[in-house]
Amino acid sequence: MLEGEVLFYKGLGWIVKGYQHPGDAIVAYPRYDLFTGGKLGHHELKWLTEFMKNWDCIKRNVPLVPLAEAVKPIIRMDERVAYLLSTLSKLIKSKGEEIEISGSSILASSNPRDVDVIVYNSTFETVSLLEELLNKGVIGRASEQLVITEYLEKHSSKMSLENYFKLKRDTILHFTLARAHVNVKLVARSRGYNYCVDKVEGYVSYNGFFKILERITAPLIPARYLVKVGGEIMEMESLREVYSELKPGEYYMMGGIIEERRSGRVLVPDHGVVIPK
Repeated sequence: MLEGEVLFYKGLGWIVKGYQHPGDAIVAYPRYDLFTGGKLGHHELKWLTEFMKNWDCIKRNVPLVPLAEAVKPIIRMDERVAYLLSTLSKLIKSKGEEIEISGSSILASSNPRDVDVIVYNSTFETVSLLEELLNKGVIGRASEQLVITEYLEKHSSKMSLENYFKLKRDTILHFTLARAHVNVKLVARSRGYNYCVDKVEGYVSYNGFFKILERITAPLIPARYLVKVGGEIMEMESLREVYSELKPGEYYMMGGIIEERRSGRVLVPDHGVVIPK
């Protein structure tokens, strides 16, 4: 499975993380209670430790859902959400099966005002088409109020509103279509792997300045950049949508890590906070 996909297990909705998984399990985090249809609170995640296991591939404890017991849900969408996905698919000239709803939209698909969408097998052509559609006004740019709402719902505990606006200025991943606010994630892959793709040999914490020299794959996820950390040039990789549209320039990172992978040293911001200079 791939980043952002939803699976059901033990009465919960789980969000898949990343694109590499152990052979008999899936790396995924619990987010929703299927019985109440609501999001899990922090106090409800205390029992999560029973699913936490060390995966040597990434040298970290992560929640692992047994592959044999995970269920890929069949989504019965509200007709307005189905229309929105069909329209978006035609606009970006994608195949219908490559576009899925995700997040809370899975459980609340009868309310199409805020829809999380993932476009798998995205390419730079997908990015260009979205930019063209926004510039022509075919789809609407996210208003300041929509960006504030997104910030309050997902990012207010980690960064200031001012910094969030700097990160999401000129975003192409939030827009309005068919009277709905669409939050889209462009995932470059079409499938995940049930084995270790890029093994982590070790890692160290990183707090400090870094400079983005150029985008490599961003805003496609995994979003990769060429960065300078101190006097060293390395890649930075993020699976988070909020860090997939960063522009070249100076930033400060708190709570990040530098992984020693077989492929080289990689700066990873996903567990920390990136602050524009």
